[in-house]
Amino acid sequence: MEEILNRLKLGIERLNGLRQIIPVKTASKRRAKSEAELLDHASSNLLRALKRDMLKKGGRIDYDKLRKDGYSERLLAKLEQA
Repeated sequence: MEEILNRLKLGIERLNGLRQIIPVKTASKRRAKSEAELLDHASSNLLRALKRDMLKKGGRIDYDKLRKDGYSERLLAKLEQA
């Protein structure tokens, strides 16, 4: 076998001889969010900001004003739960 390697001028490196190759841990690739997840996250952020703003200004959440401003009943129901 050595004769063949000598003729072909090929060499085999040993695993322990390759010091520059070391195993590393990597983070797993992030899963892309679906459109529904993005919308849910955005509506949660909107609710949080709306609630914080109303509490700063008036000290309470005025649901009648929000209805007049065009916010949906579903959004207002989520706001009550938050």
